[in-house]
Amino acid sequence: MGEELEIDEQFKKYKNITLIIMEIVKAENYEKLDELFLQRQLILNNINELDYSKEELNKLYIEHDVGKIDKILEEEMKNRKYELLNKIKENQKRKVGMNGYNSFQTKAVFLSKEL
Repeated sequence: MGEELEIDEQFKKYKNITLIIMEIVKAENYEKLDELFLQRQLILNNINELDYSKEELNKLYIEHDVGKIDKILEEEMKNRKYELLNKIKENQKRKVGMNGYNSFQTKAVFLSKEL
């Protein structure tokens, strides 16, 4: 009975940490993610150490909606990744445009002085 409570608590902790990670990703506060992912991995290690069959673990996995939450987190992280990549590309385009504009201005000043 004690081990059942322990594994149930482990799944609850895992779920809670995953929900916190989701909020942090949405808030784009990425500095805290390493620690939270480490905590989550430690919980998984604790679950693996307990003597449960694959079927029992799968039942608890479904019961606590861990798969569903993990999938939502994965999608959110992918979306943020693509948003960030798009921002980087836009900044690069602006930088190239500004460099071209600055180069044009320099040439215009140089040409006007030669005449």
